[in-house]
Amino acid sequence: MSKYYIGIMCGTSLDTLDVSTIKLSKKSISVVSFYEYKIPTNQKRDIKKSIKKSKATKKLNSEVSHYLASCVTKSIKKSGLSPEKICAVAYPGITLDHNPQKKYSKYIGDINLLKNLIKIPVVANFRQTDIHAGGQGAPMTGYFHQFISSLKKKRICFLNLGGFGNVTIYVNNKQFSYDTGPANYLIDSWCKLKFKLDYDKNGKIAKQGEINHELLKRMSADAFFKKKYPKSTGFERFNLQWLQGHIDKCQKRISNIDVTTTLTYLSISSISQELNRDTSNKSSIFIYGGGVKNKLLVDGICSTIKQKRLKNIGFKISEKNFESVAFAWLASARIDGIKFPKSQITGRKRDGYIGEVI
Repeated sequence: MSKYYIGIMCGTSLDTLDVSTIKLSKKSISVVSFYEYKIPTNQKRDIKKSIKKSKATKKLNSEVSHYLASCVTKSIKKSGLSPEKICAVAYPGITLDHNPQKKYSKYIGDINLLKNLIKIPVVANFRQTDIHAGGQGAPMTGYFHQFISSLKKKRICFLNLGGFGNVTIYVNNKQFSYDTGPANYLIDSWCKLKFKLDYDKNGKIAKQGEINHELLKRMSADAFFKKKYPKSTGFERFNLQWLQGHIDKCQKRISNIDVTTTLTYLSISSISQELNRDTSNKSSIFIYGGGVKNKLLVDGICSTIKQKRLKNIGFKISEKNFESVAFAWLASARIDGIKFPKSQITGRKRDGYIGEVI
């Protein structure tokens, strides 16, 4: 018998709120629907302010929860389903502050209010439960990568090009999932600051400039890139203040365009370095996330790795809906009472559930 689950996802770029509805049986998965919703301008502004302060107001948590509920309700209606058909809604949260070293991961949104508004069980606190089990709390999608590879009956590497990059690779027959560092976040932040653009479309700006090797060397020397995996990171570490600090230390003035080019190459080189740690033979790779639209970034990575790119992974899963589908699947595992073993995916030390049912 098939069951229905919904996954909500909003990345660090805050470009859209993604809502996927999936149908699951014991041996199959398929995407029933996928919808993108623009976050209201005032909410987006307040979310960014909250992230800078690492604190969200009660008013913002309420506003975000009401908006989430409206998007879920619309998605169910447009999918031709009734709310009673949905077993659970997964909400991993809009990240506010992620710090596995200090044993916490905070997000924006009131999950109890969300549940009361939609009248459907909500599965949340995915990252926090993983941290409590000794893991990094990210990237949680690594568990879904494992599931998809088992359905496809072959090992597949994965690359998520969100605000930050994360990979799933195989080293000596073991699966590892971890963050690689910045993917789009620094590029987007710099473009917003210097060019009044939300992002560098297809790498158009970066194509005009040259790599500043001194700046690249300084940024690449960050201790995170040398840290042993599994590992996770975010805007708490890699942000405009971090970037400006490295620019100020360079001997010569660097143009804004050249900074964009250098940031793009930092993403290409740091991601490719990790993907090339994969030791599986004839492996393929599925790339997803908002950064897939940046042709310069994707082409740069693909030209320096050995994996062959998969454009279609099946199950009606796309480059855009992948993460929301992954969390819908994680919600199904929690509802079904499945415990995940200690794993190199996030480095969790103990067996246990992922997520809490609200």
